[in-house]
Amino acid sequence: MPEKILTIGRNCFLYSQKKYGIEKRIIIYHKGDFMEHAESMLEMLKMFYAYNAWATGQLIKSLYQLNQDQLTASGCSGNGSIQDTLAHLLGTQWGWFCWFDKSMTAQESIVLKLSARDIDSPEKLTRKWQEIDRQTNACLENLTEADVTETWSASFPNGFSMALPLWQLLLHVANHGTHSRAQIIAAIRRFGYEPGIYEFFKFALSRGK
Repeated sequence: MPEKILTIGRNCFLYSQKKYGIEKRIIIYHKGDFMEHAESMLEMLKMFYAYNAWATGQLIKSLYQLNQDQLTASGCSGNGSIQDTLAHLLGTQWGWFCWFDKSMTAQESIVLKLSARDIDSPEKLTRKWQEIDRQTNACLENLTEADVTETWSASFPNGFSMALPLWQLLLHVANHGTHSRAQIIAAIRRFGYEPGIYEFFKFALSRGK
């Protein structure tokens, strides 16, 4: 089926010719946002991590509705409390990026842990997240398209070993963030609060403004 791109203002549309001369119109992106420039795997990864940072920042703001007892109560999926799960979310990204930026070996980074005590106040939480986000962005900015296609391998004392392209490892970490945020969001709702909307679609539209 022949296809064409039509630009109307800031909106770009994909038209696909259908039977009987009927065309189907689908909006695919806002002109000027990340998607217009996402011509490589690296650019797509940077966009996903920009979304990750936006969503985690939104999540941290939503936690201000809860009191300390609610933050430390058990029952937030498989990671204990909301605070425990948040420590797991941030600590996972921190550990992986200590390997990705080569400040640690894989063996050192895998045992790097963040505890709930490390983020048990708004100030400590904000400070730690900003550190991790800066480290993440600095690492991504130093990567090239060739870098993300290279295979990274590691072996660990427990006998586990792996070998995957860097882009798949980066995608795994970003996707882990989405999973962990969802656990926390569900727990916030169980306490009767509204955590907000975290869809990638909302993020993409906001970037097009």
